[in-house]
Amino acid sequence: MIKRVLFVFAGLIALGVIVFVTRGFLAAERVSVVSKDGEFEDQTGDISILILGQVGAGQGGRWHAAPNLTDAIILLHYKRASNVINLISLPRDMYGKFGEGYSKLNQLYEEDKTEDLFSGVEAITGINVSKYLVVDLEIVSKAIDSLGGIDIDLPSKVVDSVSGFTLEAGPQRLKGEVAVWLIRNRYAPEGDFFREKNQHLVIQAAFSKFNDLSTWGKTAVIFGLLPEINKSKSNFSIGDVFYQFGNIENIGFNSVVLDFGTGLLVSDKVKTTNGEEMYVLTPSDGMNEYGKIQEFIAKEIL
Repeated sequence: MIKRVLFVFAGLIALGVIVFVTRGFLAAERVSVVSKDGEFEDQTGDISILILGQVGAGQGGRWHAAPNLTDAIILLHYKRASNVINLISLPRDMYGKFGEGYSKLNQLYEEDKTEDLFSGVEAITGINVSKYLVVDLEIVSKAIDSLGGIDIDLPSKVVDSVSGFTLEAGPQRLKGEVAVWLIRNRYAPEGDFFREKNQHLVIQAAFSKFNDLSTWGKTAVIFGLLPEINKSKSNFSIGDVFYQFGNIENIGFNSVVLDFGTGLLVSDKVKTTNGEEMYVLTPSDGMNEYGKIQEFIAKEIL
């Protein structure tokens, strides 16, 4: 019985970490994570999981005419030596030559070019990726509500330009629905970068709140979420990835966002095959020149 409880607890932690960092979704949208390999060959090394946020069919209205684009591209990189989970958000609009053709990073999964995607992510970050997981975003709202909400300190005001819904800057107690809204919202001068930073706040707050629960409280949360957890798909055991982590009680989180403040990216426009202009991001050193980006990430991860 104890072993089963520990396994389920493991599943929630690993699943929760991955789900909470998703960005840019509407309710009922899905997160797709794809990988090269299926086994944890190195039981003592670091762990990397590529998380791709994919808009669900019929979701997002006219702003998401291509529902299979992976508008969330997040590399979860666990450093065993420091016991830190690094959340590295990659710009969806990164443009370059991936494989044999030129495209945005977020187009590759839709075009079934997963090998090009993996090689592209490795070229950008210098980090190899090997695991995938598929989960339903709805678990985010349910998980946070099962925790009784989460507490965050919002650095700046967030406003939905469509509905007018607003969160003021400063300390906030968020219910699940509001937390999901926050990790979706990108209406700020920083755009997607603003959203990525708020996602990292949510995951850290949720993880902290879960760790503050008693053993029985954690167990109740886990079993309440089992129906959602059981919907997940992966090429590895969720429980197994938990056991790959070190001291879960003292595990740390670190956010790495490639925004304009780093000086590593520039915006541009390119012509599409139908002659229309498309907004893209490229390295400031030139297209497909990722050396300084790799150096930045290497310095930022803990």
